[in-house]
Amino acid sequence: MNEGPHAAGAYARRMSMIALVRREDPEGADRLERLLRKQDALMGGNLYGERFTARQFSLVFDPLLQRAVERSRILGELAGGAASVPDLARTLGLKASTVFEHIKELARRDRVEIAGYSDRDALYRRK
Repeated sequence: MNEGPHAAGAYARRMSMIALVRREDPEGADRLERLLRKQDALMGGNLYGERFTARQFSLVFDPLLQRAVERSRILGELAGGAASVPDLARTLGLKASTVFEHIKELARRDRVEIAGYSDRDALYRRK
């Protein structure tokens, strides 16, 4: 990977986060790992001499990784039983709007479903 202690530390941190994702989403973790392995090629440039800097790669890759980690944490929490978006947000220390966006994506991927309702809040569970 990229040379230098900072780059090695960033790579190790990213790989440990990918390991967290792998518990709940092995296929997603594989995709992230493949992209991370392409970092050097992206930074080396293409036929036209265009290349990513380390900062540009981080600006693209790190948000993808963070969202995957958040979705994995949500799935892990739902392994303990159904929960509402506000409950998940409180437990995980995330904004309710962030949790809701992840729930929509997890439902689209057929990973969660509505288990019932508590007052006006839907309760979600893992499939």
